[in-house]
Amino acid sequence: MRFGLKLVLLVGLAAGVAYLGSATAGEEKVKPQDIKGCMAFQNKVRKDLAAQAKKGNWEDIQKQTEEWLDVAKTLSSQKPPKGDEKSWKEITEKYSATVKSIDEAADKKDAAGLNKGLAAVGTMCQGCHSKHRPK
Repeated sequence: MRFGLKLVLLVGLAAGVAYLGSATAGEEKVKPQDIKGCMAFQNKVRKDLAAQAKKGNWEDIQKQTEEWLDVAKTLSSQKPPKGDEKSWKEITEKYSATVKSIDEAADKKDAAGLNKGLAAVGTMCQGCHSKHRPK
Protein backbone atom coordinates (compact mmCIF):
# COMPACT_ATOMS: atom_id res chain seq x y z
CA MET A 1 0.00 0.00 0.00
CA ARG A 2 2.77 2.44 0.91
CA PHE A 3 4.63 1.60 -2.31
CA GLY A 4 1.52 2.39 -4.37
CA LEU A 5 1.06 5.74 -2.65
CA LYS A 6 4.70 6.65 -3.19
CA LEU A 7 4.44 5.65 -6.84
CA VAL A 8 1.33 7.79 -7.37
CA LEU A 9 3.02 10.78 -5.72
CA LEU A 10 6.15 10.32 -7.80
CA VAL A 11 4.19 10.10 -11.05
CA GLY A 12 2.16 13.17 -10.07
CA LEU A 13 5.29 15.13 -9.26
CA ALA A 14 6.93 14.12 -12.55
CA ALA A 15 3.82 15.13 -14.50
CA GLY A 16 3.73 18.50 -12.71
CA VAL A 17 7.38 19.21 -13.48
CA ALA A 18 6.90 18.19 -17.12
CA TYR A 19 3.85 20.45 -17.43
CA LEU A 20 5.53 23.47 -15.87
CA GLY A 21 8.69 22.88 -17.88
CA SER A 22 6.76 22.78 -21.15
CA ALA A 23 4.81 25.91 -20.24
CA THR A 24 8.04 27.81 -19.65
CA ALA A 25 9.59 26.50 -22.85
CA GLY A 26 6.50 27.58 -24.81
CA GLU A 27 6.86 31.13 -23.56
CA GLU A 28 10.39 31.48 -24.90
CA LYS A 29 10.63 32.84 -28.42
CA VAL A 30 12.93 30.86 -30.62
CA LYS A 31 14.32 32.55 -33.68
CA PRO A 32 13.99 30.36 -36.77
CA GLN A 33 17.36 29.06 -37.90
CA ASP A 34 16.50 27.65 -41.33
CA ILE A 35 14.60 28.69 -44.45
CA LYS A 36 11.51 26.65 -43.63
CA GLY A 37 11.31 28.15 -40.15
CA CYS A 38 11.78 31.67 -41.52
CA MET A 39 8.95 31.15 -44.01
CA ALA A 40 6.62 29.75 -41.35
CA PHE A 41 7.40 32.71 -39.10
CA GLN A 42 6.88 35.18 -41.93
CA ASN A 43 3.52 33.70 -42.92
CA LYS A 44 2.23 33.87 -39.36
CA VAL A 45 3.47 37.41 -38.76
CA ARG A 46 2.01 38.71 -42.03
CA LYS A 47 -1.45 37.50 -41.02
CA ASP A 48 -1.07 38.80 -37.47
CA LEU A 49 0.11 42.23 -38.61
CA ALA A 50 -2.83 42.70 -40.94
CA ALA A 51 -5.24 41.89 -38.10
CA GLN A 52 -3.35 44.03 -35.57
CA ALA A 53 -3.26 47.00 -37.96
CA LYS A 54 -7.05 47.00 -38.13
CA LYS A 55 -7.16 47.16 -34.33
CA GLY A 56 -4.43 49.81 -34.12
CA ASN A 57 -2.42 47.71 -31.68
CA TRP A 58 0.91 49.38 -32.48
CA GLU A 59 2.87 48.07 -29.51
CA ASP A 60 2.35 44.46 -30.62
CA ILE A 61 2.92 45.38 -34.25
CA GLN A 62 6.25 47.01 -33.43
CA LYS A 63 7.43 43.94 -31.49
CA GLN A 64 6.46 41.62 -34.34
CA THR A 65 8.08 43.70 -37.06
CA GLU A 66 11.29 43.92 -35.06
CA GLU A 67 11.37 40.13 -34.75
CA TRP A 68 10.54 39.78 -38.43
CA LEU A 69 13.47 41.98 -39.35
CA ASP A 70 15.80 39.65 -37.42
CA VAL A 71 14.28 36.64 -39.17
CA ALA A 72 14.73 38.31 -42.57
CA LYS A 73 18.42 38.75 -41.78
CA THR A 74 18.62 35.07 -40.85
CA LEU A 75 17.03 34.17 -44.17
CA SER A 76 19.63 36.23 -46.03
CA SER A 77 22.43 34.31 -44.33
CA GLN A 78 21.13 30.93 -45.58
CA LYS A 79 22.30 29.12 -48.70
CA PRO A 80 19.65 28.62 -51.39
CA PRO A 81 18.38 25.05 -51.60
CA LYS A 82 18.19 25.46 -55.37
CA GLY A 83 19.49 28.00 -57.85
CA ASP A 84 22.15 30.66 -58.05
CA GLU A 85 23.63 32.21 -54.88
CA LYS A 86 23.89 35.62 -56.54
CA SER A 87 20.16 35.59 -57.28
CA TRP A 88 19.46 34.43 -53.71
CA LYS A 89 21.49 37.32 -52.33
CA GLU A 90 19.68 39.88 -54.50
CA ILE A 91 16.23 38.54 -53.66
CA THR A 92 16.85 38.21 -49.92
CA GLU A 93 18.38 41.71 -49.75
CA LYS A 94 15.29 43.13 -51.46
CA TYR A 95 13.12 41.10 -49.07
CA SER A 96 15.04 42.39 -46.03
CA ALA A 97 14.70 45.97 -47.29
CA THR A 98 10.95 45.51 -47.65
CA VAL A 99 10.66 44.06 -44.16
CA LYS A 100 12.72 47.02 -42.91
CA SER A 101 10.22 49.40 -44.53
CA ILE A 102 7.42 47.54 -42.73
CA ASP A 103 9.29 47.91 -39.44
CA GLU A 104 9.80 51.63 -40.07
CA ALA A 105 6.10 52.06 -40.87
CA ALA A 106 5.27 50.29 -37.60
CA ASP A 107 7.56 52.64 -35.68
CA LYS A 108 5.74 55.61 -37.26
CA LYS A 109 2.33 53.98 -36.65
CA ASP A 110 1.71 54.33 -40.38
CA ALA A 111 -1.04 51.86 -41.31
CA ALA A 112 -0.90 52.72 -45.02
CA GLY A 113 2.88 52.18 -45.13
CA LEU A 114 2.54 48.94 -43.20
CA ASN A 115 -0.11 47.59 -45.58
CA LYS A 116 1.91 48.70 -48.61
CA GLY A 117 4.92 46.77 -47.30
CA LEU A 118 2.82 43.69 -46.55
CA ALA A 119 1.43 43.77 -50.09
CA ALA A 120 4.95 44.11 -51.50
CA VAL A 121 6.12 41.04 -49.57
CA GLY A 122 3.14 39.12 -50.93
CA THR A 123 4.23 39.83 -54.49
CA MET A 124 7.79 38.66 -53.82
CA CYS A 125 6.95 35.06 -52.94
CA GLN A 126 6.61 33.56 -56.40
CA GLY A 127 9.73 35.25 -57.75
CA CYS A 128 11.88 33.64 -55.08
CA HIS A 129 10.08 30.31 -55.00
CA SER A 130 10.34 29.84 -58.75
CA LYS A 131 14.13 30.22 -58.61
CA HIS A 132 15.06 28.76 -55.23
CA ARG A 133 12.37 26.52 -53.79
CA PRO A 134 12.98 22.82 -54.40
CA LYS A 135 10.08 20.88 -55.88
